[in-house]
Amino acid sequence: MSRNVVTLSSMIAACCFLAISPKPSRASEFERLTGELSILWGDSAPFAEPAAPIRYLLATENGAIIELAVSEAMRSAHGGFVSWNGARVEAFLQSREASASLESSRRVAALRLLAQRDPGAGTVSGSQPWVSILCKFSDKNAEPQDLAFFQNMYGDTAGGLDHFWQEVSYDAINVAGSTAIDWVDLPQPQTFYAPTPGSNFNANLTALFNDCTAAADPFIDYSNSGSPFVGINMMFNDILDCCAWGGSRFATLDGVSQTWRVTWEPPWAYANVGVIAHEMGHGFGLPHATNWDDDDFPYDSPWDVMSDATGYGVGDPVYGQRGKHVNAFHKDSLGWIPAGQRFEVPGPGSYTLTLDGMAVASTGGHRMAVIPLPDGAFYTVEARVRSGSYEANLPGDAVLIHQIVPGRDEPSWGYDEQQPPADYSDNPGTMWTVGETFVDAANQISISVTMATATGFEVEIVSGPSVTVFSDGFESGDASAWSATVGN
Repeated sequence: MSRNVVTLSSMIAACCFLAISPKPSRASEFERLTGELSILWGDSAPFAEPAAPIRYLLATENGAIIELAVSEAMRSAHGGFVSWNGARVEAFLQSREASASLESSRRVAALRLLAQRDPGAGTVSGSQPWVSILCKFSDKNAEPQDLAFFQNMYGDTAGGLDHFWQEVSYDAINVAGSTAIDWVDLPQPQTFYAPTPGSNFNANLTALFNDCTAAADPFIDYSNSGSPFVGINMMFNDILDCCAWGGSRFATLDGVSQTWRVTWEPPWAYANVGVIAHEMGHGFGLPHATNWDDDDFPYDSPWDVMSDATGYGVGDPVYGQRGKHVNAFHKDSLGWIPAGQRFEVPGPGSYTLTLDGMAVASTGGHRMAVIPLPDGAFYTVEARVRSGSYEANLPGDAVLIHQIVPGRDEPSWGYDEQQPPADYSDNPGTMWTVGETFVDAANQISISVTMATATGFEVEIVSGPSVTVFSDGFESGDASAWSATVGN
């Protein structure tokens, strides 16, 4: 069986060094600031209008935190600035009077990338302890779960977050030493922080962070006895706006000045530990993953906790639906795939390799293959097999192919041969199995699944002029036949 792929040049977007929105009429309306850019990803509740908003923070060099109001046109044109997350930037801001978006935000007239992050800046390794702070709005007395629930959520047995992140990272990280602080009272009512609970995306995340961490300060040492917590999960006793949120922000807590990994979690989020894993993934810097339908809705893939966090998940007796692993691109971007388990096609030729499943504990083969494309894009190839504490309920055993374009909101798109692409990628068009071949004729690439193994699949990747594509109508002379087979 053979398959075609049509390469869509519109999906290959380059990210610019200077992004400009409409210019104010007077130069005095500009304020120039430099600092570190942080991204916050919002994830809509099951009962809310589907949305995946992105918000931006600038940590200035004097320690101030400013929320940036970035226009939709500017954001869309530059892929949500995902590749700039954590980088040093220069922002040209309109006057406070001219900024009329989120409360206390400043509208961006121009944003300049001053320096790319160091190549290894996104690597996450070693001990990564988090603290959960349980925060009650002043007008809400409910305590949806007790302290033990949140403390045990960090457990090192199947379903616990320490166990999950150790397995997903192949023991590159752990969250041992994580803890939780019992319910503390916020100084303001719910609508002070979220004017329209359950809708919009206007929760005052800065006020929530400041007040929640301050309320817990008497009961916790954020410096963690000299080994600071890296992240803070804030667990609220009622809903926020549309969403739960995850990302990072700079702050000084108990004398520790650093960029903290941060999440804001309403009760529906901590009802399923897979959602908490998703938001912590944003804290580690991961964007959303998505499927091939280009619909601006990223929760349509069951293959990655950074997409549909709980779809096809394994049920947990206490913590709802567990998450799945993240895809090969996400693991690689965090430094969790050793060089010897990562195969990058070096040039034209034919290459046969064994890919072990993402959830297989150890591998004698490879975790992923990388196939370069023009303009900095590339394909990744990985194997997924139903097994273990987190991947036993996947839609099937298959090879997955992702197209990665670093300059877009969700860099990794799971390829789907179905036309039009399926709304949700649990379909055969997404899952490549034995005897099937992916063909990108324009880039002279084919990927054939040649054999199943006990822990994954064997694949053959052919790149370069050795790929010859024949239409099925070649012998009959029928030029209307476009279904391709591959020969050397």
